[in-house]
Amino acid sequence: MAQRIWLIRHGKSSRPFGMVDHERPLSGRASNDGDLIREWLAHKPRLFVTSTARRARETAALIAGECPVQTHEELYHATAEEFLRVIEEMLAGGEEAAFVGHNPTITELVNQLAGRAVTDNVPTLGVAVFERKLSARNPRWKLADYVTPKQLRR
Repeated sequence: MAQRIWLIRHGKSSRPFGMVDHERPLSGRASNDGDLIREWLAHKPRLFVTSTARRARETAALIAGECPVQTHEELYHATAEEFLRVIEEMLAGGEEAAFVGHNPTITELVNQLAGRAVTDNVPTLGVAVFERKLSARNPRWKLADYVTPKQLRR
């Protein structure tokens, strides 16, 4: 049996004066980038799990289409280790899911799971896809793909 995860950084957010960080909405650019990523996700995850921050929830809604979206409180300020614990919990009942979160955690987790420096900064709406075979003696995540909206605009 194989498992697959998508690690997604939330879309570009706006910074309205006086608004608390948790409630910042997506900017207009995020909609265009979201369209590119939604089209790129030919095989959509069966579930999207997102931070409770407004910009992350809006990102998940933008690219999930008809797929269910769940919020997870711990993903808002999670360290890479805490984020990975949520991934393992969510995959206990399934084979795949997408996770929408924040930097620096998403970048740290992408590099940690890949076992190498993939990037020094996952940009907004950047996506890293990982797979692992649970039948392997030592199931490890392997980077299957990495894409950014800038790459898709070319």
